[in-house]
Amino acid sequence: MSQRILLARPHAFIVNEMRPFLLEAGFSPVKPESKVQLLEELGRPAQGIVISTAVSSNVEGDAEAVFRWVREKQPNVPVAFAGMTDARFMRLAVEQAVKALVHQPVITGAADYLAAARGHTRSGVFLFLRKDDLSPGAGRQVAMAALRAHFA
Repeated sequence: MSQRILLARPHAFIVNEMRPFLLEAGFSPVKPESKVQLLEELGRPAQGIVISTAVSSNVEGDAEAVFRWVREKQPNVPVAFAGMTDARFMRLAVEQAVKALVHQPVITGAADYLAAARGHTRSGVFLFLRKDDLSPGAGRQVAMAALRAHFA
């Protein structure tokens, strides 16, 4: 049985590339079409949440606002962030999104996920995946393993 993953801030990259990646990993991605639908979906249990760091989304609100809504409704659910930029910018974008609500967040890419997450609660660890992480090859398998561990 596949596990429900909420695409909390859909963007073309999230829908076109992350959604098939999640399906391949054995998850059931759910894509809200608006803020109202997102808030309704947050009322249902999810195995994990994916938030896009893209500038735009069909759900109004930036990554920080969406993360706040997620924490209000599901404070302990693991959250991953996805974007199309380099690792340095992804780390900064995730830090910006979570800093107001999480003291000393652990922010990590797929390659370092297992070592970085060790000893921390999943709600305080934030995995980020970049478009390059989803490309065919060994990196994709590393990203899939990290995502499965994060949402386990």
